[in-house]
Amino acid sequence: MDPVIRVERVDFRELDLSWMVGRTLIPVNFHEPGLWIFDVDGGLLSVECPWRALEGGRLRRSSEDHGHPYGLPAPVDSLAYVREFLRGRAVTAARAREGTLDLVIEFGPERVLEVLPLSSGYEAWILADPFGRSFVAQGGGNLAAWRGG
Repeated sequence: MDPVIRVERVDFRELDLSWMVGRTLIPVNFHEPGLWIFDVDGGLLSVECPWRALEGGRLRRSSEDHGHPYGLPAPVDSLAYVREFLRGRAVTAARAREGTLDLVIEFGPERVLEVLPLSSGYEAWILADPFGRSFVAQGGGNLAAWRGG
């Protein structure tokens, strides 16, 4: 018999992202139609909402650009872009915004990856930490968690 996993709504303050500092977010994989998987060097970040890569405070690429031609010779490859954006870079700071559960992951002062939940109904991301705890950003800014599984 499979173990029963109990998912419970938790307070935002239980989401401690400090363990991410010093770790990388590669490899990155994409699964159609919109699942992005970031390996967090001992943890895992599964994203089903938009993300955007900022450099020098400016938007450089987003998950929403992926596959669009924009009149270019080839469609935009956000997967290749984010892999290069993150290559050789460790997390210097990570936090979530209370109320929205946006994730803000910094790679030094100039590079930032933001994960942006946009639905009041759908789950946006799941983060599994290396200590056996998983968190899910539920619609409307609610946070739930479980251990194991």
